[in-house]
Amino acid sequence: MEDTERRSITNDFIPPKLTDIRSCWDRIKPGIEEILKENPYLSFIPEDVYSECVNERAFLYTSPVGFGVLTIEVDQFTKDKTLLIWIAYTYNKGGHHWMPHEDWVMSLAKDAGCKYIEARSRVPEMETYVKDIGWNLETRIYRKKINGR
Repeated sequence: MEDTERRSITNDFIPPKLTDIRSCWDRIKPGIEEILKENPYLSFIPEDVYSECVNERAFLYTSPVGFGVLTIEVDQFTKDKTLLIWIAYTYNKGGHHWMPHEDWVMSLAKDAGCKYIEARSRVPEMETYVKDIGWNLETRIYRKKINGR
């Protein structure tokens, strides 16, 4: 796919496709590196994402607007399953380009037997937007580094 094709955004929703990360690593890795550069507190490296996908503990979905890496987490007490949007990357920033995918993600979660969908972000502007469309803020994480560690 040409870079200009990949970066173009259309008004028509194109369902993301489950994609073997090995077939597009050269296109996906720079996006993961960008996310990690913008979020230095994240502890994984791009190759961890690659490994999780190759070993089917995470799943890469690609579309003309970007890509997402999804995982399923299971609550250790209730056994409820949550579809976690672990990584979401859009080629064009801003404008909530991922929002047309919400119904698709909901359908994917239902098919996987999940009770919830979860996304994590440090982007403060996202909070108001997602709350307006029915998402709930459940927690905030605060962390302090221990001196000498």
